[in-house]
Amino acid sequence: MSDDKVIQNIISDCEADRGIRDSLNRRQFLTRIGTIGGAALTSIPAIAQIGGGRVLTPPTQQENLTPVIEVIGKDVWEEERLNEDAVGQMLDEALLKLTGREDIKEAWRDFVLPDHRVGIKINPLAGPKLSTHSVIVNKIVDSLFSAGVLKEQIIIWDRFEEHLLKANYPIITDDGDVRTLATDLNDIGYDDTVFYETEKDSIKRRENESTRSNYSKIVTEHVDVLINVPVLKHHDMAGVSGCLKNMAFGSVDNTRRFHGRPLYCNPAIGEIFENKVLKDKVVLNIVDGLLASYDKGPTYHEETTWKYGGMFVSEDPVILDVLILQTVNQKREEMGLGSMSKYANHITAASGLGIGKSSLDQVKLEKIEV
Repeated sequence: MSDDKVIQNIISDCEADRGIRDSLNRRQFLTRIGTIGGAALTSIPAIAQIGGGRVLTPPTQQENLTPVIEVIGKDVWEEERLNEDAVGQMLDEALLKLTGREDIKEAWRDFVLPDHRVGIKINPLAGPKLSTHSVIVNKIVDSLFSAGVLKEQIIIWDRFEEHLLKANYPIITDDGDVRTLATDLNDIGYDDTVFYETEKDSIKRRENESTRSNYSKIVTEHVDVLINVPVLKHHDMAGVSGCLKNMAFGSVDNTRRFHGRPLYCNPAIGEIFENKVLKDKVVLNIVDGLLASYDKGPTYHEETTWKYGGMFVSEDPVILDVLILQTVNQKREEMGLGSMSKYANHITAASGLGIGKSSLDQVKLEKIEV
C-alpha cells in the first residue's frame, strides 16, 4: 500500500469494488449495473463488438473521415531501455501521416501557433515505469520549439505535485523555461468560477460534502491549447484510463466520488470533458503505449504490464479510448481474463455528447511501423 493518500484511496476503492464483483455471479452483476448514469447497458455492444478485430471502412469512403494513427516502433525497446531516436521517429511519422504534411514543422502548426500557450497534460499517477514517458514529452516540447512556440509558453502538468515528483517530473516554475506545474501548488489551485456540479455521485466519497468539482486554473487561465498524453492502461473502475479520463479527472478536484459501483466514472468523465475549457482547447491526443497494462490498473504492477511499443494519435479522444479498450481487451483475452467493456460506458457516453466518434467505421484508421 502506497503512502500517497490518493493512491491509497484508489487501491482501497478498487479492492472494495472487486470484492463486491467477486461475490456476484455474472447475471446478478449485469442486473445491478443495468443503467448507468442514464446510459442503458445496451449501448455497450458499440464498443464490445470491435474487441475481436478492427473493421475498417473501404478506402472510397474515407476521404472525409477523422484520421487516426496507430504507430508501432519495431526497435523502440532495447531490453529495458527506450530508444529515444526511435520514439522520436514514431511521433514524427504519426504526425506527418495524421496531417498529410511533408514537413514536420508544418504538421505541428496544424495544431499550435507560435503565440499559443500550450499545456501538455501527462499521467504520472503510476510512478516512473507506467506514467507518461518523458521521452515522448521531450519530443513534443522539441517539436513545439521547432514550430515557433517559446519555452515560457509551455506547461507540463498534472493535478498533484507528489505524483509528478514520483514519476521523475521535477517541478519547474521559472518563467523563462518550460514549466512543470501541479494544480495543488499554492500559486495555482482551482477556479471557483468554473466547475462541474452534479449529485450523480457517491455521497460518502465527496470532498467536504461538496457536489462541485472545480477546474484547474491551469486550464481556465494559463493555457490556450492542450495536448493530451495519457497512458495505455487498464483501470479497475473505468475499464481503461485513457484520453477522456486523463484529461477530465486530471483537470478537476473532488473526483473520488465518481468511482466505484454503480457509476464507474460515468457520466462524469464525458460531462467534465464537455466543458469548453477542455473540449475547445484539446487539439491533439497522443496515447503513450510504449509500456501498457492490462490488469490491476491504474497503478503499476510489473506482472500485468507488457511492452506494446506503440502510440495512438488523433484529434479525437473518444476513438482513441475505443482503441485503448480494444487493445486492453485483446491482451486480457490472451491472458485468460474477461473484457473490461462493461465498465467503460463513459466512452460511448462521451461520443453521445459530441466529443468524438465511438465507431471505427466513422474514422480513417491507419497503422504504420517504423
